[in-house]
Amino acid sequence: MTKSDTHLVEHRNNRSDTAVVFIHGFNGDASSGTWGDFPDYVRNNPAHANRDIYSLGYATKLSIDLVGLWEACPDISKLACFLHTCCTNPPLDRYKSLALVAHSMGGLVVQRALVDYDDLARVVSHVFLFGTPSGGLAKASLFKMLNRQVRDMVRNGPFVKDLRYRWVLRFGDAAGKTLPFKFWAVAGDRDEFVPAGSSLEPFRKHFSQASVCVVLGNHLDIIKPLSSNHLSAQLLFKGLQGTAEISGPWSGAAVAVESREFVNAIELFEPHQEELDTDAATLLALALESVGRSKDAMALLEKYKGSSTDAMGVLAGRLKRRWLVERRAADALRARELYAEAYKIAEQAGDHAQAFYHGINIAFMDLAYSSTRTEAKANASRMAAKVLLHCKSAKPEKWRFATEAEALLMQGESAAALGRYKAYIEECPSPRELESTYMQAKKVADLMGLRNANDQLDSLFLGIG
Repeated sequence: MTKSDTHLVEHRNNRSDTAVVFIHGFNGDASSGTWGDFPDYVRNNPAHANRDIYSLGYATKLSIDLVGLWEACPDISKLACFLHTCCTNPPLDRYKSLALVAHSMGGLVVQRALVDYDDLARVVSHVFLFGTPSGGLAKASLFKMLNRQVRDMVRNGPFVKDLRYRWVLRFGDAAGKTLPFKFWAVAGDRDEFVPAGSSLEPFRKHFSQASVCVVLGNHLDIIKPLSSNHLSAQLLFKGLQGTAEISGPWSGAAVAVESREFVNAIELFEPHQEELDTDAATLLALALESVGRSKDAMALLEKYKGSSTDAMGVLAGRLKRRWLVERRAADALRARELYAEAYKIAEQAGDHAQAFYHGINIAFMDLAYSSTRTEAKANASRMAAKVLLHCKSAKPEKWRFATEAEALLMQGESAAALGRYKAYIEECPSPRELESTYMQAKKVADLMGLRNANDQLDSLFLGIG
């Protein structure tokens, strides 16, 4: 892989007629740091040997823009102009067609460029938006005064409202228009940063030719597939080839679950429940739980997961993740209720591994959900003390070490927590497990107000500092 200049990374340039361009999101970059091996999977796929491949980078950083200084991050409108400039100048200007693959805020850049520049829309053949906040982000409003790009992502803010209006006017069914390119909006089923409603809903009503899909993973997993068999990679391969999109009951039901259309999801899933894999069964259980069929949800998960405490944990985990994204109180309360019930069963059975797993989740829910910081910290610390006792009676393995570390953070013991996180890392967890543990540790440190611990966690997990 070579760099043709400072903003364009060249993965393959055989002077073909078509090219795939990967466009990163907020605080990302054009290197493998954002996309992982995704461009290589395209390059190594024989079906796409006739496509050149690039990653495009632009100015974005997680920092405050200070008006009047020499440098600041451009807003999304300027980035759209930059994208157009790149596509209409060497080396991209010679291609007869371009497929744009964008992540997160990069998808907003692409959408704005396509309505601002007709000549770009004419040369683009495919658009894939992974985890893009097309409907905006509620949480962005908290930081809108600090950064232009964040300000543009505010839900119901002027940029998002204008973009949605112009897309309907330019490409929408109601305006008698059609999308001039193949289009996919893709959500991650565990994306805690961009809710599926924001990434999918803007395209479901007005754009009958658009494909909306849900793939497995969080906000970063979906664009860093660990193999070419990952659903994200398969979706991109099939889309570029022009073959049928990933479809069928699983895909349709997954979209319905993430869009909170639970009755529709149940109608699609339930007739096929004997054929479901574990992930699909979990989605069906979440849909059943959400329409009040808690017993059916638990029975289904026990069938797939075995023990009742395992099943409760799986369902509670999905409700917790949904609460972290959408902040619906009912999800938080039900998740804690399930964790508490599972903890009680595990404690009575002397199952220390299950007890510390459910216990640490109770502690986290107490810490994250309560509106009173002092009370939240006290409740979490009390539960964390019980968790540590169960950990002492469980066999030493990575999840015990990670749980001990989190419990110690909740007791304000940063140094001891870092030691247990180090023991966890020495057990060689997978990249996905490592990232998940790191992000959870950062959340707990933030909620506990442990500023020094945050820097130390960066140093331990990322080698920063």
